[in-house]
Amino acid sequence: MKSPHRLMQGMAVAAVVTATTLSAPIVAAAHEAQPGSGTYQECRGVTVDKNAPVVSRASVLIKAPLTTVWALHTDIDAWGSWIPEITPARKKTPGPLRPGSVFEWSPQNMKVTSTVTAVERGRCTAWAAPVNGIDGVHLFTFKQVRGGVLATTEESWAGTPVEADIPGSQAALDAGLNDWVHRLKTTAETKPGCADH
Repeated sequence: MKSPHRLMQGMAVAAVVTATTLSAPIVAAAHEAQPGSGTYQECRGVTVDKNAPVVSRASVLIKAPLTTVWALHTDIDAWGSWIPEITPARKKTPGPLRPGSVFEWSPQNMKVTSTVTAVERGRCTAWAAPVNGIDGVHLFTFKQVRGGVLATTEESWAGTPVEADIPGSQAALDAGLNDWVHRLKTTAETKPGCADH
């Protein structure tokens, strides 16, 4: 069985985060949302677990159309083209992403089955991602702002493996969320037709 810290890294897609990945300016730093702070993202009433021992958030300004960002985010079968560490990633439920949709993905060779709990087209998604004793709740929100799209991801972790190493879990989740939004930014901004947005 993987160590709790290795497991955390996998769940958060916390492969080695290079200086290049994190060179873009971040709008709201990871680790901003804290248990008990009362400041959380929501998607149709769904939020992260506010009582979880580990909660993290990362936001970035993406200079690309909202339609491009949303398409990249919701095309789960193509995630591997810009986040290869989570392959294979496959949507198991046919049709558009909606509450009840199920998808499988494999961060660091672990098989994770997630269920979408909320979707608002062009604005937000939320899903539950339980794996190996960790209960994860993951939200993404998107807001059109001057200069592009503010993309925010927020996630909570609870469970025995998390409680065994809260600082390590927090660091892994912070790194993973930062990596994810910056990869989304880089991919969206390099799509054809986005350079002059």
